[in-house]
Amino acid sequence: MKSYEERSKKIIQVTRVGIYWNLMLTIAKFAAGYWGRSYALIADAIHSLTDFISDFAVLIGIKVASKPSDENHHYGHGKFETLATIAITFTLFFAGMNMLWQGSKDIYGNFFGSIPPSPKVFTIVIVIASIIVKEALYRYTLQKGTLYNSKAVITNAWHHRTDAFSSVAVLIGISGAIFLGKSWRVLDPIAAAVISLYILKFAFDTFKDAIDELLEASLDESINEEILQTVSAVNGVYNPHNMRTRKIGNHYAINLHIKVDPDLNIVKAHDIATEVETTLREKYGEEAFLSIHIEPCKPENINPSQSK
Repeated sequence: MKSYEERSKKIIQVTRVGIYWNLMLTIAKFAAGYWGRSYALIADAIHSLTDFISDFAVLIGIKVASKPSDENHHYGHGKFETLATIAITFTLFFAGMNMLWQGSKDIYGNFFGSIPPSPKVFTIVIVIASIIVKEALYRYTLQKGTLYNSKAVITNAWHHRTDAFSSVAVLIGISGAIFLGKSWRVLDPIAAAVISLYILKFAFDTFKDAIDELLEASLDESINEEILQTVSAVNGVYNPHNMRTRKIGNHYAINLHIKVDPDLNIVKAHDIATEVETTLREKYGEEAFLSIHIEPCKPENINPSQSK
């Protein structure tokens, strides 16, 4: 498994790619929206700007989270990555709310004859280019976020996709306004409102997961069960119990009690605990935080075929 330092460098590299492209897209969309008379494209530029801001949030969060543990942070700085994730969900939330508000307002205005001017044709080229770039960024960032198991990067990948979705809505609206006439310009705000609901749901779900992590919520029940089965399979271990689990940034923290043969000397008992730790680190990463407490097992509960 890659070291935490190497992982952080790779994540920072991925995020810098996003920063560069989001800056280029923001400038291009603002310019094209202004000169092309497209309010939808200007709004989409604002959405790209939130991506640019969220990239910086990830960059700062990962840099801080990559610092090793010290005398004031015995468990490292991993939760700064969680805080970066929360910061991204706020930008997603406000972007989604803005799209919902603007879309709803334009839909309402359309019924009372408030029709915006027709955009210029070249704006379509900018929107299509934006969709291609943002979808490529989404796939690239999601692949790297999954590879390095970074919730912040995966969340940021979905932020790229929401920008691509919003650009699709803009493309529909601009195309309808140019080629189908005034009566079809309402397609833009309708599509924007629908997509905004999707963005808001994703932001809420991600925010909830990050808050659970900050509040020391235990790992999923399926993971807890998997941990107990893994530990039980270690030779000499009886009745793993009193387990407490949580996430610290990108790493698992596992506190667990195990029972061993009471006739074992302290060295043998320690060797079993060490094997438990080695097995868990092989499965959940070298940086996992582990605490294994040893207790004597009642003789009648010992299975002779399992003892060392």
